[in-house]
Amino acid sequence: MTMFAPKPGGESADSGVGATATIRRVGKRAYLHHLDLIRATTFSLVIFVHCLTQTTDEFNNLGVNTASLLLHFTRNTFFALTGFVLMYQNYDKADFSTTGFWRRRIKLVIFPYLIWSAIYWLVQQVWARDRIGDLLSDPIGGLTEFAHLIAWGLSGFQMYFLFVMLQVYLLFPLILRLVRATAGRHVLLLGASLGVQVAITSTITYWEPPAAIAGVWWHHYATFIPYQFFILYGAVAAVHREAIARWLEGKGWWLFGALMATAALAVGIYLGGVWFGDRPVHDHDSAFFPWLLPFLIVAITCLYAAAAHWGSNWREFTPRFARVVSFASNRSFGVFLAHVLVLYFVLMPQSGDQPWILATPGQPWGTIVTYIATIGGSLLLMEILRRLPGSLYLTGRPRLALGKR
Repeated sequence: MTMFAPKPGGESADSGVGATATIRRVGKRAYLHHLDLIRATTFSLVIFVHCLTQTTDEFNNLGVNTASLLLHFTRNTFFALTGFVLMYQNYDKADFSTTGFWRRRIKLVIFPYLIWSAIYWLVQQVWARDRIGDLLSDPIGGLTEFAHLIAWGLSGFQMYFLFVMLQVYLLFPLILRLVRATAGRHVLLLGASLGVQVAITSTITYWEPPAAIAGVWWHHYATFIPYQFFILYGAVAAVHREAIARWLEGKGWWLFGALMATAALAVGIYLGGVWFGDRPVHDHDSAFFPWLLPFLIVAITCLYAAAAHWGSNWREFTPRFARVVSFASNRSFGVFLAHVLVLYFVLMPQSGDQPWILATPGQPWGTIVTYIATIGGSLLLMEILRRLPGSLYLTGRPRLALGKR
């Protein structure tokens, strides 16, 4: 997956964030440890959002939707991090080959995407709904149904992410050419991309598509288009990572103030729309509200700055935490793939008209216990799958030897 740390060899070394404590040399390329912290943090927050919305009244709870609104920054962080890592690995590579890139990279996403899409479909749509007999009697109809699901990343509610990743991989050679061709004018490139992003999000938020295309239009979240700015944002940041590291120094309080101000703006407009503008409490397109853009950009920048500061100033003094971060980052993609399945089974045992895990401790403890159980269960499942033949196709990561941690 694109959010994995660079692999050994093939590129010139770079300090990434300036200080040697942040990196280690792997062949000719520097390993950027702060990306591990960004990756682990982002995945953890995504799983928390999914646990939160699945254990509360997602459609009517104002607090839940307010929290979800701000935590939408995680999906955009994914794409910014993807652009960053891919550009870091390939920008200076003179022998970059489009076909070679596709051959190496696409298999890391397409096989897990197809396998886990099939798992989610068979478990949640076939087995849970007692449709095994229907599938056996009409396999062609079942395969047609599955084909529709994988065409838009619909098998599990997180699978659209991998569907978009496949698009990013296919487009990356063009992105690389664009970033190289605009060297020296990257501010203009990002400015133009941001203008396009505002237009895209405004269209998604305020335009009502005609009935003829409405059935296709709502799949916009499963295309790269609403995330194009963040992909470029990360890609350009990778090229200028040293200058960015110098610029970020000493600006912690400024960044924190900007984070609070943009969060207040986003929440204020959201609440005002609900209280005074007859807007729904829950909106499926809330991740694409144009007035959320400033917060998304600032939040991604703040997370990067905090992770870089830890990497350059504190990592050597927190070895246990560093090992936890490395472990979590190494398994993050597999946990992301599996956590919705684990969450499904965590919530399956019923007590009356609600899941036992919610009815027994009550809220908010039910959500907290669900989150811990989902994280723990997903990590345990990954430890098993990572040691099976075909781990690369199940988890996007190479197989671990038995007994290896």
